[in-house]
Amino acid sequence: MNISPTQHKILKLLIENEKISMREISEKLSVNMSTVSRNFRSLLESGFALKVEEASPGSSGGRKTALYTANPNKFFVLGIGVEQNRLIGVVIDAKGNEVEKSEIHRNFRGDEIVNALVDCVEPFKEKYPNTVGISIGMPGIIKENKVIFSSALGIEDLDLGGILSREFGTEIFVLNDANAAVVGYGFQKKNVVYFLISVPYYLNQPVGVGAGLWLEGSLYQGSNGAAGEFEIDILPPILSEPATLDEVDLKNLSSDSLLKLLSKLSEVASFVSYLLDPETVIFGGDITLFSPEFHSGLAKNVQDRLEKRHISDVEVLFDERGLWTVAFGAAKAFWKRILEDYEFAGKILK
Repeated sequence: MNISPTQHKILKLLIENEKISMREISEKLSVNMSTVSRNFRSLLESGFALKVEEASPGSSGGRKTALYTANPNKFFVLGIGVEQNRLIGVVIDAKGNEVEKSEIHRNFRGDEIVNALVDCVEPFKEKYPNTVGISIGMPGIIKENKVIFSSALGIEDLDLGGILSREFGTEIFVLNDANAAVVGYGFQKKNVVYFLISVPYYLNQPVGVGAGLWLEGSLYQGSNGAAGEFEIDILPPILSEPATLDEVDLKNLSSDSLLKLLSKLSEVASFVSYLLDPETVIFGGDITLFSPEFHSGLAKNVQDRLEKRHISDVEVLFDERGLWTVAFGAAKAFWKRILEDYEFAGKILK
């Protein structure tokens, strides 16, 4: 069906509510009942809307009231989180809820990412043929679904969105992994900074960090898609010798070995917080590799620094879900665009 602006507004309410009546829709949209009824009929017939129950009229009598919601199986969105040698796929339904996830491990570098993504996507597309979009969260500078530069993955000037769109005949989003992660967290908050930590395999290389910015209730990517990107070596290495992640358990590493990293990460996080004044600061990604003591020390350092600037109400959280948050947030970014952009929804929901 060709969805109308009024139908798009109705669908948004159906998605956001577990059950809602046509009268409530009429009141929320400030349109008359006949307009709601006329537009609602097509949504019901095409499977976008479902009747979930009939509410009793109460002591005053009268007819029962039909209550509706969105059909969660009408469409699906696939989100993929990408890091070096690992991909996680998460499928969400029309209501924005996760229905399935899977993980694959694969060595890839440069444009080899295309085949790795194809292999990740195909099983999901077969199982969920009414997938309306694929959204990818990955490290690097991203603009208009093109990878401008990703040092972590060895990619430069790759039209990843265009390549995958032609491969699957589906709308593709590509966004920075920290931006994807903050979308997964940001819906309940107005201002959030999400620091995505990336520990390299060789521990004598600098620890990576990127910041996802959720400002005034929306994702902020900057003029060139580079907001939240830092210099590659802004954080120090964990070790001076070339030991690997397979050889070292970071949770058992002495606090002295992590002192430089703790100090610099605290400095970076508090400086960004001075500038943006968020409600919440979140550390995610490979932060899960470090001990609870490291977490508590980091939180204390950041809060102490902020209190010196008389900023005392910032909440510091740690996301233990790792790359899953990137995949889920990527899917949510696409889903949110469907809800909020009528022209985009009209192109996607046919």
